Amino acid sequence: MSGDAANTVPIGRQAQILDGLVDGSVTLPPMDALGLSRPTSWEPGRVAGEWAVDPAMFHAGGAVFGGYLAALCDNACAYAVRSILADDEGYATADLGVTFLRPVRSGRLRWEATVAHRGKRIAYVEATFTDDDGLPAVKTRAVQLIVPASGG
Repeated sequence: MSGDAANTVPIGRQAQILDGLVDGSVTLPPMDALGLSRPTSWEPGRVAGEWAVDPAMFHAGGAVFGGYLAALCDNACAYAVRSILADDEGYATADLGVTFLRPVRSGRLRWEATVAHRGKRIAYVEATFTDDDGLPAVKTRAVQLIVPASGG
């Protein structure tokens, strides 16, 4: 991490939400509706998780649909940016880039998302998703706008 990210520690509500996501007591929309993954661990600026490959998300070619993988990427990057926010801050994805390196057909995708830079108004986040063989399957980067928190 660079910039202010290493010095920002979530307090109160943000940390409670991330802890609840890890222990399963919290679900954020649209996690249930889309079957998105939840983090398995977090620390300020870094969040990790995994997703069990679901054949219901396959396209006709027998691999996970890229649009669904993009949703997983956006979700992972959102968790990472949440890990550096204060309670009075929220976020919104301004830009998401996804690179598909190999088809995802079975097993589990393990991911790690890190905040590479945090400024006053934006955060730059990178994530890598690896397959059961430890090979990168998807890489992503996101620009997250840092905005005042909405009441929820």
